[in-house]
Amino acid sequence: MIPTELWLSSVLVSVAASAVETGTIAGNFEKIAAGWTVTSVVAVDRATLKRFDGRVEAGKFRIDGLPLGVPLDVIIDFKASQPASPQTPQSTSPASYRLEGVNMKVPRSDYEEEQPLSPEDIKTIKGKVLGLNQFEDVVQILAIHGNIQHAAILVNKLRTKPFYESKPGEVIWRPELWHFERPEDTWVKVQDELFVILYRERIGKSDYDKKSVTFDPVLGGIQLTAESSKVDLGAIGQPEAKPGVYYRGVGTRLDRTEKPGKRPDAADLCYSRIRPHGVGTRNRCIESRARSRFVTDTV
Repeated sequence: MIPTELWLSSVLVSVAASAVETGTIAGNFEKIAAGWTVTSVVAVDRATLKRFDGRVEAGKFRIDGLPLGVPLDVIIDFKASQPASPQTPQSTSPASYRLEGVNMKVPRSDYEEEQPLSPEDIKTIKGKVLGLNQFEDVVQILAIHGNIQHAAILVNKLRTKPFYESKPGEVIWRPELWHFERPEDTWVKVQDELFVILYRERIGKSDYDKKSVTFDPVLGGIQLTAESSKVDLGAIGQPEAKPGVYYRGVGTRLDRTEKPGKRPDAADLCYSRIRPHGVGTRNRCIESRARSRFVTDTV
């Protein structure tokens, strides 16, 4: 027979452990303007696409039962009772306005003192992102954020030209999160992941034109732990009050629509694809790259 004291101790340990198996994200809407209402709040795990519904009550929200140790993005849907403006007539006004978390966090660099991305870094990364997009004919780099060795890039992409089994007026909408790194002397796309697809929708162009999504890193990449199982995001403001795809927050905002550039040269592709397989092969790719030049076309 187990002694009573030992049994009670094991029960208390079990209860304490279970108490930190999940976490909570909370916040409030004290900053939203008059005429705005919140219709839903969810947290999403991008890796598994699992969604966790939150509760909205008395100007506050709370999402319970969240997993620990995984980055979560919060998505908040709003409605606005404001009348249509000349710039946004009623026929094109969004049915709802979305504020969506996006994880723009990157690893620290190897330098003792952190160094930001330089204008030249941003120009190089932008050119390579455009060069790697060949299917979509409209590419909007919304933001680039990071340091001297790591960068996160938020891209909004559209395929407006006809595609396989497309219907008249149909487009493919793909906002994505990309990651680049500079292990040595050049920026390359991280090979451990393809990219994070935030949406992939085949919709009519008129329906896309009514969408309103504002990405915000404050609501993105929230990782709860046993030691810090509750995060209060504080007061959340409303998103952009017009159709379109937007970004607000840290990093360099570009907000320009570009046309995809020419494909990266063979040396860049060689470096990206071969790098995991051995230093010798990578070095040969670096030597090859020195004899070539990356070219991109921009508007």
